[in-house]
Amino acid sequence: MQLTKLYRDTATLVWNGSPVAGQEALIKFFDMLPTSEFQVNMIDCQPVHEQATQGQKTVLVVTHGSVKFEGNKLHYFNQQFLLTLHTTTANSVWKIASDTFRFQDWAA
Repeated sequence: MQLTKLYRDTATLVWNGSPVAGQEALIKFFDMLPTSEFQVNMIDCQPVHEQATQGQKTVLVVTHGSVKFEGNKLHYFNQQFLLTLHTTTANSVWKIASDTFRFQDWAA
């Protein structure tokens, strides 16, 4: 699963209040999701002060939009990622350290 390569090995995803941690659990989780169509309506990125992240370069990404999973109704969502920069002698890559996704449906 290519999507999990965006996540750190120790990353945690919280999906509507349910935590999923580690590469193997993320692969299982993403594999079980049905086909979907996402529309991102808003995105905002802000640097996180290094004092709050033990010197690790980190960016907070906040998104809002809608998603329709195959066989289900349209849902609005909010999602926040913490991206951290990982530098090796070969290159530097941004990876997801934390991901929080929540449906934002209103009661009818």
